[in-house]
Amino acid sequence: MPPVISHGVDDGFISRFLWDGCRDYAAQLCLPSVLDYWRSVGLDAVRSRMRETTAEAVNVLAQLWHPSVDEGDLAISGITMAPLSMHSPLALVRLPEPLCGNGDDTTAVRTSNDAKQVQDFLYANGVECPIKCINGKLYARISSHIYNRREEYELMGRKVLEFPSFRF
Repeated sequence: MPPVISHGVDDGFISRFLWDGCRDYAAQLCLPSVLDYWRSVGLDAVRSRMRETTAEAVNVLAQLWHPSVDEGDLAISGITMAPLSMHSPLALVRLPEPLCGNGDDTTAVRTSNDAKQVQDFLYANGVECPIKCINGKLYARISSHIYNRREEYELMGRKVLEFPSFRF
């Protein structure tokens, strides 16, 4: 017997593996309701709100983590990977110095292991946000939807600032 089996374990060989209990079909089952909601609000309104939320989130995090950088200079200074006008409901925001790393004399080049440490710290503190390592620097990969609120990004931003230090 494999260590993970389906609820159909006693119904023959194939049934043992059909549904191992790790699949949640709730997302597919609620899709008609989601589409009805989007149609009632309007697709353009939903997309516009998501873009606005992303821009607001990027600005909230930039103000917390990089207060000396002007909003118009976020992409130029490397805080974001592209100008806000080019973002979808996803964005990368560089973590604050020296946490983000840059490989100069004051901070190390960061790795995926460092990203995992920060991400695990956030998760342990009630924040779900992927942390990515790109060219030796750490970025928060934020996403937004119509249900996200400014307070959530503010909380995440403050929690990143509470990260104690890297544990090597």
